[in-house]
Amino acid sequence: MKKLLVLITALVVAFMGTFVYANGIAQSSHFTAKHIAGMNDNTGDETAMYDPASTVWLKDGIYINVSNIMAFEGIEAKAGGTTLKGETTALLLPAVSFLYKQGEVAGFLYANVLDGAPFTSLKWDDGTPVVNAKVSAVGVSGVSLEAESATYNVTIGGSYKINEMFSVAVGGRYIMSETTSKWDGVVPLAGNAPASQETTETANGFGGVIGLNVVPTHGWLIGMTYATAVKREFEIDQKATHPNPVAEAGLEAEDGEKVREDLPAMATLTVAGMPVMGTVIALQINYMFNKQADWEGAEDEVDNDIVYMLALTQFLSKDLRFSIGVMYADKGTNDTIVSPTGTDVNPALDELGFGIGGAYSINENLNVALTYSYTYFFEGELGSEKLNRTRNLVAVQVGYKI
Repeated sequence: MKKLLVLITALVVAFMGTFVYANGIAQSSHFTAKHIAGMNDNTGDETAMYDPASTVWLKDGIYINVSNIMAFEGIEAKAGGTTLKGETTALLLPAVSFLYKQGEVAGFLYANVLDGAPFTSLKWDDGTPVVNAKVSAVGVSGVSLEAESATYNVTIGGSYKINEMFSVAVGGRYIMSETTSKWDGVVPLAGNAPASQETTETANGFGGVIGLNVVPTHGWLIGMTYATAVKREFEIDQKATHPNPVAEAGLEAEDGEKVREDLPAMATLTVAGMPVMGTVIALQINYMFNKQADWEGAEDEVDNDIVYMLALTQFLSKDLRFSIGVMYADKGTNDTIVSPTGTDVNPALDELGFGIGGAYSINENLNVALTYSYTYFFEGELGSEKLNRTRNLVAVQVGYKI
């Protein structure tokens, strides 16, 4: 029974909650490594991130899990017959989890990049349609734009096994967000004098996580997790240069302001099981409560997000497994501007993603995995603009049990 439960706690294809960033320039969604393609290691220790109540079904011991994602993304915006392109390459999107299981209880701590990418810039060499229109009002042309954005998550909690059918979990999480965007250009009427604007927005907040696991029958598991909304009040630091003092002051108008852009609450339902020995299937549905978040009124213009994920894992042997997965995300933003803190040139678009991967247990304590996924974003419209976007992710992961 324990061996089957360990296998089905591979919760597969996890979606870590997306939302529109301040300025909306770098908006993305992340998976930890093996979950991209529906993968998890055979100890199931990484499930603390997605179904914390399932951790009590592990064997007693200490578990350490480290993963990293490399992301390659392209964005294209068309407006007025002009096509502008943005791109980013993120080589470091880490996640790490620690878990201790003993008897009927388990404790866990994990940290990951919830959204965005540290030490990575999204570059638009010729600016973006929205930014170019904005700066042309103050006589600036020849604009280039770079943006950096990252949201970090740290969660600590524990789980308890009530009986052979039910387990529960509770935890708290701390969220840290920072977004920086900067454009540079020239003012032709002032002898091509340089002009620029740099905006930094930072916020942090606390939230909670609760979970319930049900084992209705041998070889099957139902997981339910609810992560509360996180209040985020962004502080804006804005600096600008312009040969015209009036224009310069206008470009710094938001300096010192504070704006709300909460991380919405998210409910997750996972059903996983083994219909035949060696084959694991899993369905996961995530629902994000955008309309309950405080986005300074912008939440009235959106619907709630819903994400569907289906994955199949096949064990080729007790040490080697292969997995495929598919994901569809219905974003509630309706391709509109939803960020209260700035102009969103890249609204959240509906997504269709595919993943493939494999994992190998080197021994009973050590396992590794490699996965790849491709995400297609449905074309969106923002006023007269048309937006296209694609994403490629490559991930590696190492799990170790002490």
